[in-house]
Amino acid sequence: MAGGSKERLVGADASLYKMTFGTPLATGTMTSGSWYLIASISGTATFPTGYTVGDLFLGKGQTLNAGNTASLATPTLMSDVSSFTLEFSKDEIDVTTLADDIKKYRGGKTDMSGTVEGINFISEMNKSGSVANRFVRVVSATADNTATLHTVDGSPLYGQFYIQDDTTTSGETSAFLFGQIELYGWSAGASVGDAQSWSSGIRMASNDPILYFKANS
Repeated sequence: MAGGSKERLVGADASLYKMTFGTPLATGTMTSGSWYLIASISGTATFPTGYTVGDLFLGKGQTLNAGNTASLATPTLMSDVSSFTLEFSKDEIDVTTLADDIKKYRGGKTDMSGTVEGINFISEMNKSGSVANRFVRVVSATADNTATLHTVDGSPLYGQFYIQDDTTTSGETSAFLFGQIELYGWSAGASVGDAQSWSSGIRMASNDPILYFKANS
């Protein structure tokens, strides 16, 4: 079948990763197969036309220098996430005039909204930078009563939303949408017979999102 066995996607094909980035690199070459966040662009020798600062870029030995810098990505699976949705829409602008028999429209700006839902895991909430930690301070205390306070995390949040997360099987094509996002909710609570869950709205925060496809070797 064209596109590998995972051509028609199901929910189990998906996953959500949080991406963090190191200090921008201004020397050396980018590792083939690794993802980088573009930090600066000068000319087109390193980053082809169309890419902008803040986009995710796939390394393949491109040369970095003082004008073309990038930060190596480190993806971390958000294992407490149970579902996500990303919805794109355009405004409908009515441009009908009195001379028209049928109404006419133009499309406006594209909007992206979404939701992410998860289950409250002790191991996930008890981390600096967890979803809970983006809303409340978290204290992690060990059995010997050593306590560490994590202040509310306000750092930029980058999401790697895989709709096809098989990155190793030969012949498959992995696919994900990447972007800097804002989360707008987290909850704690309990009901008999139900998982303790949370849900958050999602909005884009910076660069326009990009949908990436990567063929496996």
